[in-house]
Amino acid sequence: MVLRWLLAGFLGLCVVFTVSVVAWGVVALTRDHTRPETDLSRAERLAGLSDEQHPGKGRYYIAADAVLARAPDGTATGYLHYRLGGGIDVNVEDFLRTYDLPQPGGPAPLPEDLKAALPGDEPADAALLPGDPGSSGHRQVWVVPSPTGLQGAGDIYVRATG
Repeated sequence: MVLRWLLAGFLGLCVVFTVSVVAWGVVALTRDHTRPETDLSRAERLAGLSDEQHPGKGRYYIAADAVLARAPDGTATGYLHYRLGGGIDVNVEDFLRTYDLPQPGGPAPLPEDLKAALPGDEPADAALLPGDPGSSGHRQVWVVPSPTGLQGAGDIYVRATG
């Protein structure tokens, strides 16, 4: 009699476990598996620098700082700062080539809203890339060479609206 109760209890637990595993599997398969959107991903997409916007490149850069804000008129504004260590793998030239950006032009002042949004010691001016039609909105990109001595080291500042 006791053996029957133990066997019935064990079989009941097996049924509950099996139903739980099947339910967990159904939930896992039907769940949305997209990455949650962050300020970084929104700002990158606004600037046209998201990995999804440059398929097949094989490499991408992740911003050291990213801020997504709203301008007084309600327009979304993204601020990105990339710190490139220099050398063979991570340098300004590779960044520009990866994102199909033109070579920097002459110096131009960084906007006050960019300096206020990003933490750190942004320079007063930097080499501004000429305007390019490849961005989804209005994008400005500044390049600041780093005096570290490594070839291609520098900082990239991006302000995008749209």
